[in-house]
Amino acid sequence: MKKFIYFLACAAAMVGFTGCEDDKDPVYQAPTTFVLNTPALQNQYLELTESGTFELTCSQPDYGYSAVTNYSAEVSLTEDFADFREITSKGTGTRARMTFSDADLALALCDLHGFVDESTYQDIPAEKVYFRAVARLTGVESSEIRSNVVSLNKVKLYYAVPTPGYIWVIGSASVFGNWTEPSESNAEALQGARLFEPMTDIGSKVYSQTFDIPAGDVTFRLYTALTGWSGNDSYGSQVQDNPITVELVDGAFSSPLVNGKGSFTIAGWAGGKMSITADFSASTPTISVVAGEAPTVKAEYMYIVGNNAEWAEPNAAAEETYKAWRIADRDGSGIYKGTFNLEQGSTPVTSGWYFRIYKGLNGWGSTPYSSSASGDNVDAPLDTPVPCETGEGCFCVNPCVAGTYTVALDTNNNTVTVSLAQ
Repeated sequence: MKKFIYFLACAAAMVGFTGCEDDKDPVYQAPTTFVLNTPALQNQYLELTESGTFELTCSQPDYGYSAVTNYSAEVSLTEDFADFREITSKGTGTRARMTFSDADLALALCDLHGFVDESTYQDIPAEKVYFRAVARLTGVESSEIRSNVVSLNKVKLYYAVPTPGYIWVIGSASVFGNWTEPSESNAEALQGARLFEPMTDIGSKVYSQTFDIPAGDVTFRLYTALTGWSGNDSYGSQVQDNPITVELVDGAFSSPLVNGKGSFTIAGWAGGKMSITADFSASTPTISVVAGEAPTVKAEYMYIVGNNAEWAEPNAAAEETYKAWRIADRDGSGIYKGTFNLEQGSTPVTSGWYFRIYKGLNGWGSTPYSSSASGDNVDAPLDTPVPCETGEGCFCVNPCVAGTYTVALDTNNNTVTVSLAQ
């Protein structure tokens, strides 16, 4: 009997000890081991395509616990990685199975080969490409570690040199084509009437150009494709095919763009350089015109996160969703603006518009551009600057009617202003 009691006591002690061990919080350690596995298809022919993907697998770094890890890969044409480019895995997680876009790899390889345009591109045979994986934990500098080197031995790239997108200005001035029809047959004649994305911001859908225009009345509208007068690719002041006269105030004007044939007219243009910028990155495109040569500045973006996007989590997976809800600083002023169309029946219109602003797509959490530190929602009366605080409170426009709204974040004064176009 004494032995049995002693056995129970020992068993209880062991259970207690095990329970304490299980209750311990995971302890981070700087990783020392990270292995990239030799690809199973290492020697198979891999022809890259615009929509294709490929996988690499690895062991998770020894962080001391099962951590949510950000994976990428460095790509090189030589095993010593004297020159390399980095491509990012599509997702994060604790399972170290990395999926990469063929398009990202093709871009990296074209860059490594020095292909800058079609004239420099060479259709080379399938080649050996070297990879090493990179693992990081968000916000932990010491967590970054690189793996061993592996290769895919028969990779066939395609022409993937990024080129700036462009649209057309069609109008009365000679540089705008003297109202030449915006058709494919006239593409060569209209080459000089284009607005371009900056080389440093390809894919931004923000197009600009400076034109030298003689004195006189100047009338124009924009076309996103050369589909002719009867196509649906014209943008201007209104739907109806009638021009609206606009005034340059202090040498500039800006306006939302409408999918229609209403042109803009600048009466009595004094002659000289005119800079036009069209922003198609938000749900409602906008145009700005400046007298003179306006410098091109790469846009800095922030994101309107709220019921306008059905509360999609602001992370990399929702990048396409939030492209329509960006506000941008395009001149380095610290003032971020965006114009958005809230349609009848949308959640903001039926329930009130609730949002806060995030600096990046890095997941939920506090942001310096919320309405309150306590998490309380704060009314945002139209045309009224409302102070920002670090937290998760929402700015609230309620009631909210259907229409075109502008959101302006002034990071100099730390305020948000919502306006409704009349």
